[in-house]
Amino acid sequence: MRSQLNIVSTDGSTGNAANRTVSTALRRIRISGALVAFSVMAALIPCAQAATQAAVNRADSFLRTADRGKEVLSYVHFGADYHGHSFVRTLDVSDGVGTFGLVYRFRWEDDGVTDVEFLCTDNGFVYGVAIPYTNAEWSPPFLWANASISILGHTLIEAYKDKLSDEDRKQLHALVDKADAKGLLQWRLRFEQIFD
Repeated sequence: MRSQLNIVSTDGSTGNAANRTVSTALRRIRISGALVAFSVMAALIPCAQAATQAAVNRADSFLRTADRGKEVLSYVHFGADYHGHSFVRTLDVSDGVGTFGLVYRFRWEDDGVTDVEFLCTDNGFVYGVAIPYTNAEWSPPFLWANASISILGHTLIEAYKDKLSDEDRKQLHALVDKADAKGLLQWRLRFEQIFD
């Protein structure tokens, strides 16, 4: 590149002006090329981490059944009558663990509505739960389940005792001791999806 610039500058009296013009043009081309390259890389990075349709389908087929909906509602609004749940939307997640979330709207009691976001790995396995919306005033999510956790927790441990490792049993006892209904729901969803 330098030899071409020197040749241009030795072509005559306007060599310095021509040299500056060529130099400026080359600089602009390099900057434009770099911007294009970075733009292409930025566009490709999310694609590499985006959820595949197979992963979304795996999570949805696990979560969409009425039985699963009743189970989830029993943790979120313990004792409430289940009136169905439906898919609302898919979200991108970039928390270092998962790549997408599926949001379902749960209808319960007379007019109760709660949206539950299920956080999923890139393979479609549920690892977390969040509540982005609820109209509950007297029954906030997980409140009554936390209050009755010793019964619920020990029932869960008893139901899975043949399938639990010592580590699983320790984790469950810790969640029961903390009265953590949300943690128990997350653990149960992960465990059931493995064996589903």
